[in-house]
Amino acid sequence: MMTLLTLAAILFSASVVLLLGLGDPKRRRSARAGAGHSATVRQLLSLLALLPGMAFLVHGDAAAFLLWLGGAAVAGWVVALALAPMSDPKDVRRRDY
Repeated sequence: MMTLLTLAAILFSASVVLLLGLGDPKRRRSARAGAGHSATVRQLLSLLALLPGMAFLVHGDAAAFLLWLGGAAVAGWVVALALAPMSDPKDVRRRDY
């Protein structure tokens, strides 16, 4: 049961990180897609993404916290990789050698 709760917490945090990425002002500005989220909305979404980890800490479940922490970090990388092609307006990658 605790494993399902940990997976649900990872999915919740990943979905909030996805919302943060979709509303990122720099990414939206480079794609010419509008303003994005305000600073207050970004701060609230960041706090919301951290709530499952804080709940695990308050509950005293170190294993669930570490699993959530690792899963949320991997989910953040996946979201960043998924949104990277969307931020390049010409879909051309530049390489700096």
